[in-house]
Amino acid sequence: MKSKDKNKLPLIRHAVFDLTSTDDLVNLSISKIAAAAGISKSTVYVYFKDKEELLSKTYMYVKDLMDEGIAEVEAAHPDLEARIGALIRHFVARFQCYPKEAKFMEAIQSNPSMVSEEAHKYAEATAAPIYRTFEEIVGSPEFVQAPAYVYAAFFSLPMKVAEMNGTMTDTELDSIICMVLNAMKVR
Repeated sequence: MKSKDKNKLPLIRHAVFDLTSTDDLVNLSISKIAAAAGISKSTVYVYFKDKEELLSKTYMYVKDLMDEGIAEVEAAHPDLEARIGALIRHFVARFQCYPKEAKFMEAIQSNPSMVSEEAHKYAEATAAPIYRTFEEIVGSPEFVQAPAYVYAAFFSLPMKVAEMNGTMTDTELDSIICMVLNAMKVR
């Protein structure tokens, strides 16, 4: 049995990110990942028992990257509007810092059956501050009454703009945050 080499896991992850940025998850295979990583297929199986576990553990890794620091953002911004802006800034920065990982996360969110229930529960736990913010928005009379998933779509808009443009100035981001807040608030 092969032993784990700490240098192989990042190769596997980067291969997954590279492949999912150009192909869909359904066509992703352990063989393709191994070839893209420049390692043998059996080496991938040293780390993961199957494709679902590989995708699940990789998703959990990406959720840690993207959600790192959101509890601190929540704690530092008791004012709801300020928190919304700060969370959007946080996620735009993360998406710009980790674009391939963000694409992978979007691919998983579009194909939730590709990862385990454990991965979904983990993702929910790491995103708890954002869910609490959505609950607060839904319960606030200052905001249009809509389900939380509608607000999630509004939150994703700045990330999509950043993805399309590659970079975004602080002034552009401020403008987009203002537009998002105006669209969500009762007039």
